[in-house]
Amino acid sequence: MPAHIDQIVFTVNSFTGQSFAEVHNAFCRLVDETTGTELARYTLTGGGDHTAQIMAKVHRSGGGWQMKAIGEPATGRTFQDLLPAITPHL
Repeated sequence: MPAHIDQIVFTVNSFTGQSFAEVHNAFCRLVDETTGTELARYTLTGGGDHTAQIMAKVHRSGGGWQMKAIGEPATGRTFQDLLPAITPHL
């Protein structure tokens, strides 16, 4: 990752506009590509009329990276739609 990148926010969006109340057994996960180890897994349960979720943030800390779970429901089909909801987490 280039040195000027100090944080990454992960989101899940329903590009079709389908709400999470209509999605069953959905999850997202963060995997270390080198080892295949699952570092984090979030199950998208609870339904709701939202079409997106701000899942987590990974940020530089010292010489490495740390992850912070967020799990905040949001509304939007793309990450650009979510920028107002993402900004407080930066």
